[in-house]
Amino acid sequence: MEYESCYVSCNCNQTPTAAHWGTNGLICYAACNAVNIYDPKWGSGGKVIATLVGHTKRVNSVRWLWGRNNDTELVSGSTDHTAIVWTLRGAQYTLFVLKGHGSNVNLVDGLYKGDMTIVVTVGMDSTIIIWTRFPSEEFVIAQVINTGYSICVGVRMSFLPYLKIMILACAMDNSNIDLYVAEGQFNHSLSLKGHEDWVRGLDFTVDDKGDLLLASCSQDCYIRLWRIKFNQSDSENVIKTRGGSFGVFVDSILTGHEGWVYSVNWSINSLQLLSASLDKSMIIWELDPETNLWVDKMRVGEVGGNTLGFYGGVFSPDGNSILGHGYNGAFHVWTNNNGEWEPCVTVGGHFREVTDLAWEPRGEFLVTVSHDQTTRIHAPWSKSDHPVTWHEIARPQIHGYDLSSIAILPRYSFASSAEEKVVRTFAAPRNFVENFTRICNLAEEDSGGESAPKGASVPSLGLSNKAVFSNESKGNEEDCHFTAVTLTAPPTEETLLQNTLWPEMQKLYGHGYEVYSLASSPDGKFLASACKATTAEHAAILLWDTSTWNQIQKLISHTLTVAQISFSPNSRHLLSVSRDRRWSLFSRDSQDSFELVATTDKKTSIHTRIIWCCGWSHDSKYFATGSRDSKVVVWTRNENKIEKGVLGEYEAASQHMELKSEAVTALAFAPEFVLESYFVAVGLEVGVIQCFMWMPKGWERVFYLDRNWAHHLTVKSVRTVAVSVLHTRAAVVQAGWLLAELGQSLSGVGLHGKRRREALETGIRARTSR
Repeated sequence: MEYESCYVSCNCNQTPTAAHWGTNGLICYAACNAVNIYDPKWGSGGKVIATLVGHTKRVNSVRWLWGRNNDTELVSGSTDHTAIVWTLRGAQYTLFVLKGHGSNVNLVDGLYKGDMTIVVTVGMDSTIIIWTRFPSEEFVIAQVINTGYSICVGVRMSFLPYLKIMILACAMDNSNIDLYVAEGQFNHSLSLKGHEDWVRGLDFTVDDKGDLLLASCSQDCYIRLWRIKFNQSDSENVIKTRGGSFGVFVDSILTGHEGWVYSVNWSINSLQLLSASLDKSMIIWELDPETNLWVDKMRVGEVGGNTLGFYGGVFSPDGNSILGHGYNGAFHVWTNNNGEWEPCVTVGGHFREVTDLAWEPRGEFLVTVSHDQTTRIHAPWSKSDHPVTWHEIARPQIHGYDLSSIAILPRYSFASSAEEKVVRTFAAPRNFVENFTRICNLAEEDSGGESAPKGASVPSLGLSNKAVFSNESKGNEEDCHFTAVTLTAPPTEETLLQNTLWPEMQKLYGHGYEVYSLASSPDGKFLASACKATTAEHAAILLWDTSTWNQIQKLISHTLTVAQISFSPNSRHLLSVSRDRRWSLFSRDSQDSFELVATTDKKTSIHTRIIWCCGWSHDSKYFATGSRDSKVVVWTRNENKIEKGVLGEYEAASQHMELKSEAVTALAFAPEFVLESYFVAVGLEVGVIQCFMWMPKGWERVFYLDRNWAHHLTVKSVRTVAVSVLHTRAAVVQAGWLLAELGQSLSGVGLHGKRRREALETGIRARTSR
C-alpha cells in the first residue's frame, strides 16, 4: 500500500530567526518542535515537502549553512538545550545533535571554510559555543565564549575581506555589538557602540568596493550600517590582525520604521537590504548612486487585523521575492513583477495547538479549530497546468477564547465550541461560496441570492460575527470592516484576517461549564454537545434539533467529562466515551428520540484508563474505542447474546489490540472496505499513526507513520471521508501543533501539528496534533 504527503499545515514559530531562505531555493522554518522544509516553487502555491523531527521542545532558530554552491545542510537551535545539524543525503535528512549548552539555544549560524564546517550556537546560559567539523569526522566544541551577565540576542559570521579571516558579530542586550576575530580561536576585538536599545538583528555582505558591510537593527527603531575597510587604521574602531588592520566606520543610519526593528537581511545578488519591524512594515533599502544615500526603495506590510508586526524577513536567492513572518506565525511573500511587488500565495496554518477538525461531507474542504482562537478552512487549489496544492482559503471565526471542537452541519455551515459555555453556529456567506467554487474549480452553486449575507464582520467591542448584506446602509459602514473580494487564488493573510469571516447564526445555551466536545449526525438533523464535568448532571450530552435549534433531549449516562461523541454513519446511533473510563451507546427510535441501549462498567469495559476516542465503521456494524491504557477494542451487536447486563446486546467483536504502553488518543475507520477488510487508523500520544486491517478474526498492521511523517506531539483527532475526485486517495493533515506554551500550529493543522497529508487507498483521512 502506497502513501504520499499531500499537505502539511503549520505556521512559523514566534521568533525573529525562525525562517531562512537558502540558495537552493528552499525555505527552512521552525514549526513547534520541528523544522519544516518549504518549497515555494512547488506547483503554483508552494508546499511543505519535509518535516524534520529531532528536538523535544520549541525550535527557536534555523539557518542554512552557507559557503558552498548548493545548500544541503542546516542548523537548528531549540529550547531543549540542543542544536541539530541536518544533512541531506539522497532523499533523507540525517542529524547530528550538538549538546553543550545548559539552557535554551536561541540563535544559530554556520558556514564552510575550505573543508571545515563551523557552527555557532548561542544559549541563554550566557555562552556562545563554536563547533567545528572536518571531513569524515563529527562536530566537536572548538571554543566556548562566556558573555558574563550579558545575553547575546543576535549573531552572524562572515570573513574579513582580503585575508579571509573569520569574524563573529554578536548583538548584546547592552546595546553593543561585540566583534570577535578568529586567528586560531575567536578573540574579542572591539565593541561597536551607537544603538540605544537591544540590537536584535545582524547581517553581513560585501559591496562592490570589496568592503565588508555589517547591518544592525535595534529596538531603538534604527538601522545602522557599519563599513569594515582593510588598511584603514585612522578609525575610532580598529580591528587588528596579523595580516593588517581594518577600520570600522558608521556608513549610514537608516530611519523609517516606527517600531522595534527585529530583522535585517542582505540580498545575495545586489546591494539591497531588507528590514522587518513591529510597525507592521518591511522595507527594502537601496543605495542611490546619484546622492550616495540609502533610500527606502519599497515598503510592504500588513493592514488591519489583530497583528503585532513582523519578526523576520528574508530575500529569495535571486532577490526577486521577499518572505516575512510575524507574531501570528503567518508567512507573507511578495514577488517583483516588472517593478511591481505583488503578494503571492504561500503556506500557512495555526500557530497554537490544533484541537479538532472535521471534513465537509463531500470531502471538498477541511475545517480546523485551535487554541490560537481561530477556525480555518483548508481546500485544494486547482489551477490549470499545475499540480493541486492545498491552502487555507478562509478564516470563518476569529474568537476571543481558545477553540476546542468543531462539527460540520448541512451544506456550508458548522458549529464550534470554545472555553465558554456557549455553542456557536455559522453559515457561509455568498462571497465565500463564490470564491470557493472558483478557487477549487468546482461547479457553481446557488449562493442564496441577494437575500443571503454577503459577508461578516466583528463590530467594535463585539465578539460575534455580524452578517453584512449588500443593501447595508452607508450609515453602518463605519462599523463594518468587511470588503467583498473576488478571488481566483487562495487569499493572502490580510484578506484572511478581515474578509473571510462567516456570520454567526445561533448561540446555544444549556451547559454549566466549558463545552468540550461536539458531533453532528450525518443526516444533518442533530447536533450533540458535552461540556467539562465532574458530576453526572454536567456530564449529560445535550441534543439539538438543527432545524429549530431547540434542545430536544438530555442524554445522561457518564459521570465525568465526555471526551468524544460520534454518530454512526446511518445516523441511528450515538456513541460517547468519557474520562470515567466508560462508553455509552444511544439508539434512535421511530420518534427521533435517543435511548441508552448499552454501556460499560468496571467489569465489562476492558479499558482501565480514560477512553479518549471512538469511531464507527462505514457500514455502522462496528465501533471502536481507544484508551490511555494502550488498548483498542472493536465492539458489535450480538442479538443472540444470552447474558446481557449493562452491555445489552453488545460485546467485543474480537480480541482487543494493545500497543505496548503507547496511549491511544485518536482513531478512525476508512469510509470503505480495503482488500475486503476494515481499515483503521490509530493516533497515539507520542505523535505517530499506526494503520491496521481489521476483521473479526483479528488485527494486522499494514504500515506505520512515524514522527517525521505524522506528528511529534499528541495526535488529537483522526477523521475520514470518501470523495469522488480522490476516491483512491486519503489525506492526513498535521497541525504542529503546538502546545500552547510553545506558542505554535501546526504545530501545526498540522497543522498541524502540524500539519501533513498522506495518500492511502481509502478516501481522505485527516488528523490534528497537540
